[in-house]
Amino acid sequence: MIKVNEVSKSFNNSKVLNGISYEIKDGDFVLITGENGAGKSTLLKILIGLLIPDSGDVQIDNFNVKKDWKKISKEIGVVMSNERSLYWKLSGRENLDIFGGIYGVKRNKKKEKIIELLRYFNLIDHIDKPVENYSTGMRKKLMLCKALIHEPKTLFIDEALNGLDPKATEEMIFYLNKLNENGLTIIMISHILHGFNDDIKIMHLKDGKIDFIKRMKEIKNNSNGDIYSYYSNILSEGEK
Repeated sequence: MIKVNEVSKSFNNSKVLNGISYEIKDGDFVLITGENGAGKSTLLKILIGLLIPDSGDVQIDNFNVKKDWKKISKEIGVVMSNERSLYWKLSGRENLDIFGGIYGVKRNKKKEKIIELLRYFNLIDHIDKPVENYSTGMRKKLMLCKALIHEPKTLFIDEALNGLDPKATEEMIFYLNKLNENGLTIIMISHILHGFNDDIKIMHLKDGKIDFIKRMKEIKNNSNGDIYSYYSNILSEGEK
C-alpha cells in the first residue's frame, strides 16, 4: 500500500502541490491526469523519491520513501518518459543484463528473466539488435522490461504513451492492463484514457490538489461512448 500524507511542494515560491493525501491499495491501477503544470510529474517524482516534499511524507508498504529508500527501491519499478535512460549502442539483452545487475538479480535468474520479458513483450526476435535500431514502441517496451527485471510489486510510469502511433499505443495499453490483472500495482501519468480496463482509477489533479477520483467504468457508463467529452464536462462542472 502507498500512503500519501499531506504532501506539498513549491518551486520559486510557487505552490505546485498543496496538501495531497491519498491511499493506493495493492493491485490498484491509477492514472494521474491533469493539465500541464497541475503537479503530475512532481507528485510522481516525490512518490519514487526523486524529489523531497516541503511538507508531508510518502510511505510504501510502511516504509518512508525519504528514510528507507534502499529498501523501497527493490520493490518498485520506474519508467520515465526519456528513452535516453537506455544504452542505445547496446542490444536489448545487454541493456537488461546491466540493469538486472544494478538491481542485484542473480545471474541465472537474470538470464531467465531477460528471455521471459523479451518474449512477453514480443521483443525476442530483436534480443541482440542495438537499441538505436528499435522503433519508439519497441524502446518503450524495453523500458518496461528494464523496470520489471527485478520483479517489483509496484510500477511507476511517466507518460509512457507519448510519441507512440495508435497501434503501438493500443499494444502498450494491452500490456499494462495484463500486468495489472496479474497483480502489479501501477501508477501512471497519462493524457490518454481509451483502452484501459474498467476498474482503473483516474486521479485528476488541478492547481496542485486532487480535483476528483473516479473509476473508469463510472466514466464509461456516463459517457455515451465519448469518454473525452464526459471527462471535459466533469472538469467544466468543477470550475463553476
